[in-house]
Amino acid sequence: MGHVGASARPTVRIRPTVPVRHSGRSGKFEPSDPYVRRFWVAAIGAGAVAELLRLIRSAGVGEDVRLPRHLPVLLKAGLVEVERDTLVVDKTLPPVPRELRWRFPPSLAAEHSRVFKG
Repeated sequence: MGHVGASARPTVRIRPTVPVRHSGRSGKFEPSDPYVRRFWVAAIGAGAVAELLRLIRSAGVGEDVRLPRHLPVLLKAGLVEVERDTLVVDKTLPPVPRELRWRFPPSLAAEHSRVFKG
């Protein structure tokens, strides 16, 4: 927290708001499923997952959101798309794709293989 009367750095900018909506697709896991916190957090990080869950909730209630800080990660993972200046998210999440599972430590990779065959 800053001091009262202190000026902000010249690089401080308020992130713009963007609309967000659900796509017509659906994945296998509900946002509240333990799979999401266990495996998606390991694949893309807690901050990115938290922003994704916020996007899913906001799309469900029709709220605009501040431009996510982790948007590049979410786009690269295929969890968010951009269509005409609108962020598009699925209501549910897919399994972590094979190309992101390399981030798992061996014990988590083995657990994933037991939980999800594919």
